[in-house]
Amino acid sequence: MRLHADFLFDFIGFRCLSVAIQMSDPYRNVLKTLMSDTDQTPPDVIVADRQLIVCQGLGSLVAQIPEVRLGPFATDMASLRKALSERPGPVIVVLGVRLADADLARALDMLRRDYARAMVVVVAEESEFAFIRSAIKAGAHGICMMDQILTSLPRILGHLIEGHSILPIEVLKRLSGEQTDVLTRREHEILGLLVDGLTNFQISARLGLSENTIKYYLKAIYQKLDVNSRGGAIAKYVAGTY
Repeated sequence: MRLHADFLFDFIGFRCLSVAIQMSDPYRNVLKTLMSDTDQTPPDVIVADRQLIVCQGLGSLVAQIPEVRLGPFATDMASLRKALSERPGPVIVVLGVRLADADLARALDMLRRDYARAMVVVVAEESEFAFIRSAIKAGAHGICMMDQILTSLPRILGHLIEGHSILPIEVLKRLSGEQTDVLTRREHEILGLLVDGLTNFQISARLGLSENTIKYYLKAIYQKLDVNSRGGAIAKYVAGTY
């Protein structure tokens, strides 16, 4: 596969590329044979992230893959629901770690509960390993590392069309060497909201808990992560170094 990047830009830690892709004939033929054999409608791909510019960068890559169809972009839960509801056929969601009004865990819960037919590929930076871990536990069908997006995303989408999940080998190695997760599901949820910059009051309103309960959870989280501040907890959580 030959890839020609028209331009490269960095934004909030994401590496996004606008690309024109020329796929080799063998790669085209494999997917064409696959689609004809399974007699499936090419899946629509919905790109979802809180930043529209990130959606556009990823969408420019997806649009050049002939065996899938680029669907709409979604930046929040409402637009993601709308896009999925309008597509009754096969659909793949390429999902960033945050939407404008939801963290990754909440978005994956919604997809699993209300749109179980949708296949999900989570796109993340290596430094966001906590989100990668959460995505795998939540049943994401694929993980695509942002620094490998050009070569990995077309391959991952091809595997999903075949009905196979795919995870990077480096992610599997890291997970296999880790101890059991020390954080509870609720603690993961609260940390995800901390990463999004929400205050204790905003977290309590989002989760329907009192501020005192949130403070209790934060105290437990700080002890488990061996930190004494929000910034320290966020840094450790995002890097997955706990």
